[in-house]
Amino acid sequence: MLRFYFIKMKKLFSLLLVSFCLSLFYSQDNKLFNKIDSLKTAKDVQEFINNDQNKINHFLIVDDKINHDSYCRVIADSLNSTPNWEKADFDGNGLTDLLVTGNTSDVPKTIYILDKGNHFESKNISKGRLYEQCSFSSIKDNKIEYQSIKILSRLGFLSNLIKENLIYKYGGFIEENTAPVRHNILEIEYETSGSHWNKFVLKMEIVSNRDVTWMSRNDGFLTTGVYTAKLSQEKFKEIVDLLNYINFENLADEYEVGYSDASTRYLKVTYDNLKIKKIRDYGGMGTRGLQRLYDMLNDLKGNQKWTRL
Repeated sequence: MLRFYFIKMKKLFSLLLVSFCLSLFYSQDNKLFNKIDSLKTAKDVQEFINNDQNKINHFLIVDDKINHDSYCRVIADSLNSTPNWEKADFDGNGLTDLLVTGNTSDVPKTIYILDKGNHFESKNISKGRLYEQCSFSSIKDNKIEYQSIKILSRLGFLSNLIKENLIYKYGGFIEENTAPVRHNILEIEYETSGSHWNKFVLKMEIVSNRDVTWMSRNDGFLTTGVYTAKLSQEKFKEIVDLLNYINFENLADEYEVGYSDASTRYLKVTYDNLKIKKIRDYGGMGTRGLQRLYDMLNDLKGNQKWTRL
């Protein structure tokens, strides 16, 4: 009887131990604790970024103070709070992510670091001196409140302070749209021009039956020619959903960066009752949503099985 009692107590102790261990990793909402949760100081964040095992391929110095120039410092002070690092769960996978602004030899740079479970994904959020005079980032409700002074032309004209709410969707941070409108997408035409620095060009057409045609011309990927493929339903839906989410119909017809020798993106969407929306984007920086669309279309070169006509 006593032996049975000890066996029962041993099993009960094992269950309690397992429960305790799990409680160290999970919060009440089943959130898994990770490396980022343990970061407490700017020094911790710096060491995390510098750790080669984490593969954060960005160089920046994380200090308690962001080294804005005198013009941007006035704006930063007026915003009261410009944190140099914050935590959130941007992609909703239960793992804590990181938003970091650090100093570089040029201007402050802001990156995001996502914990994808088996690796960290990190990319720039700030656009740099060619596009913005200053930028300031903070986190609200697992989204990024991004404020910036944009460079509007080669003559150095600047915008007023622009505030954008950025949300992680479709594999990147894009402008939040709280009321997307659904359109019937009939055809998508996408073309890039070459530039002084990049001679590669691309022309691609996607129709609603998911057929895609790629006219390859000196793009360094396939021999010049015409190629076709059939997109999966998931890939086609992803592209169409992104188009609708960014509210393409109401985007500007023309975008332009404030420097020369850039390539141009041309987007033409035929939708609904044969309506047509055309966008010319010199420099390819029109909106973050458009940039994500360009990346998605460019990626088709490598993730589809192409047949040469």
